[in-house]
Amino acid sequence: MLEENEKKSGFSCFGFGCGFLFAGILVLVVIGLSVFGAIGYLSRLSLPERLAYDDPDSFEEEYVCGQRGSDSADFLSKIAVIDIKGVIVSDMMSSFSEGVDARSVCARIRRASEDDQVKALIVNLDTPGGEVAASDEIYEELRLFRETTKKPAVAMMNSMAASGGYYVASGCKPIIANKLTLTGSIGVIISTYNYRGLFEKIGVKSEVYTSGKMKDMLDGSRERTPEEIALVQTLVNNTYGEFVNIVSRSRNIPAEKIRGSVIGDGRVFDGKQALSLGLVDSLGYFRDAVDAAARAAHLEKGSFTVIRYQEPFSFSKFLSMLFVKTHPVNISVQGQPFKAFTPKRGMLYFLPADL
Repeated sequence: MLEENEKKSGFSCFGFGCGFLFAGILVLVVIGLSVFGAIGYLSRLSLPERLAYDDPDSFEEEYVCGQRGSDSADFLSKIAVIDIKGVIVSDMMSSFSEGVDARSVCARIRRASEDDQVKALIVNLDTPGGEVAASDEIYEELRLFRETTKKPAVAMMNSMAASGGYYVASGCKPIIANKLTLTGSIGVIISTYNYRGLFEKIGVKSEVYTSGKMKDMLDGSRERTPEEIALVQTLVNNTYGEFVNIVSRSRNIPAEKIRGSVIGDGRVFDGKQALSLGLVDSLGYFRDAVDAAARAAHLEKGSFTVIRYQEPFSFSKFLSMLFVKTHPVNISVQGQPFKAFTPKRGMLYFLPADL
């Protein structure tokens, strides 16, 4: 009897052990497949034409407000909301944790332009700005939307729409700001670090081999030459000139006035100040932006729905976040904190100066 119990106990332990082993193997297989999926996803990041986030058809519509819940809703006119919340960046890896990807925003705008039911856009801004080229990419997409579809695009500034955020808003008409919005900061910034003194203290010397004398002009282990300083300043000035021209055309303000006044010296303004300077058209809230978009598109109350485009959840994209390593700093504008952001050394930005 005792032997039979021992045998049963042994078989039970064996069965439990096999089950545990099988479960462990299954978990490892799932993790392995997930990791391979993430790696495969990461390997495709260099091929933007194949990325889902760059495909206008990959987004799902999410109800925001307005008419809904009836059979006729499928035939309602739409106002599409394009959210730009965070630092504007040009690559997807940075946007995971730090900002908004310009290509994803542009894809959403293209989605709206291809939908005949969409009668207007609301660009919902809460951003301190970002990369120069990324901001310009969104601005150009908005300009093309208005030009090709003849439909209105309304900018709604929330807590912040500074520098590159204002650059993007310049592609819209009208521009509505909250009275407490921080906007303006019309200017360009490029930064690096000079650690020559630190290297001398710890006895480290940098050895750099270049194909030309300007290839290492932002090398932090030495002082800048006058020629290098002039070259960098020329890049900043040229980019600033483009910013000024964009604002001048959008707001019908002479470029000379922008350059020679507080408008163009890089400072930020609250909503009331921006209104008095002609940088925005009115003060209000999101509901006012909806009303403005409906009026501009000649939509009657109750005849439209307001939607936004969301990217479907992807497990492989979620896993790929684990491979991203960043070293963020905090952005604040006039003491108001914003999201963490990792600036790229030597990159031109439309950002406030007090990082």
